[in-house]
Amino acid sequence: PRHGPVSLPPVLEYVFDADTERRRLGHAPRVAFLGRRPSDPEHQFSDTVELPQQHARACVKATFQLQDSIRDKLRPIAVTLAYGIQGAGAARHSRGATRHNRGATRHSRGAALPPLSPVL
Repeated sequence: PRHGPVSLPPVLEYVFDADTERRRLGHAPRVAFLGRRPSDPEHQFSDTVELPQQHARACVKATFQLQDSIRDKLRPIAVTLAYGIQGAGAARHSRGATRHNRGATRHSRGAALPPLSPVL
């Protein structure tokens, strides 16, 4: 029998990043992702998803919580998503989303997330 190279399914790498602009201005992030990798800073959540076939759907959940000590509770908390195919070089795409309270973020075909009301 003749065996060709084994083709592994592509793997999507992704990183959620919260409060990027605030951190760029020197402020502490207002949220911390739960269940993140030990190597991820508290304001980031990264993981991978195996894509077994074309047009296959996969859902991921990333949950963050507000820090107890935050003072700015009214401004939106921006969450960005960077993603790329593992091993595809430097190709990485980015999407932005805004969440007003703690919760999970999902991106599907570049759809915008609906606005959420602040929780005080």
